[in-house]
Amino acid sequence: MKIKDAIASLKKDIIYPIYLLRGNDHFLQNFFIEKLSEEYFGSSKIEKVLMLPDDMGGKEIVDRITTIDIFSTKRIFIIRDPQKIKGKASIDLANFCKNPVADSVTVFLSDDWAIKSSFFSKVETNAIKVDVQTPFANDLKKWTKFLIKKRGKTASSHVENTLIELAGDSLAHLDNEIEKICLIIGNRSAIEIEDVERFSGWERDRQRWEFLLALGEKKYSKAIFLGRNLITKSESMLSLIIPITALFQEMLFHKMQNGTFNTYRGYIPLPPSVKKRVSYFSRSFKMAEIEGALKILSEIDKRQKTTFSNDETELIQFIGNVIG
Repeated sequence: MKIKDAIASLKKDIIYPIYLLRGNDHFLQNFFIEKLSEEYFGSSKIEKVLMLPDDMGGKEIVDRITTIDIFSTKRIFIIRDPQKIKGKASIDLANFCKNPVADSVTVFLSDDWAIKSSFFSKVETNAIKVDVQTPFANDLKKWTKFLIKKRGKTASSHVENTLIELAGDSLAHLDNEIEKICLIIGNRSAIEIEDVERFSGWERDRQRWEFLLALGEKKYSKAIFLGRNLITKSESMLSLIIPITALFQEMLFHKMQNGTFNTYRGYIPLPPSVKKRVSYFSRSFKMAEIEGALKILSEIDKRQKTTFSNDETELIQFIGNVIG
């Protein structure tokens, strides 16, 4: 179920006893739980209990959620990474989902949408599964509008797109960036592009992601121009090696996976605008070209750390060898 559909159900007073939230966007996880709390508790006291299998034993968690409250107090139990609960406690937890107790709602959280476990296979038939992955571009634009409007501000489409390019790797990042800018501009209602550029380090980041895009698109002259700009003004070859290596590694993974591996592997040091184009870039590079680029980067890294080398020369030669 998409999160908007799950929230629409809540607003109709349709609340299920078991929810399974899968996806790594913590903003969406918290957003859904807040909406669930508003609808479930209403004007009564809010009682949310977070339980982590890393900190609590499985039996203790099961005992907490299966204990019937004689005072009929509503509660929401939130269990992060329930698949870590093993043995009899895991079986008891799965059985609980078939016959949950009254006056409580249980929410399971899992950051990895694609993770396989026997626990999830048992629970999914008795739970409402909600997608809390970071939205794709179209939905991200809607969320950007919502987050700006929520704070009583307005912004042009250009500002919205710029914010997405800068911080659209997760809604949590995007929300923090918008919050920071709104606090700084104070009572002024409109967010201007200058605000984004001034308060977010946009000017520095823009040059880097534009260079990586030129590299991925094999635009030789543009990559040379932007790369020289970076090297002479704000970057060193050593600092550029990390994002360039990440770009070619991601293209290599895309070539290798053929749809068999998860696309999400944790933090990747690439701007959102570059990350979402990796599959497109990989079509223009042969496997041997990608492997060759990574080998050259490794050699540059060794030279940078052991001998004197000129940053500008290293970068221009790299670009020439890879896409020239």
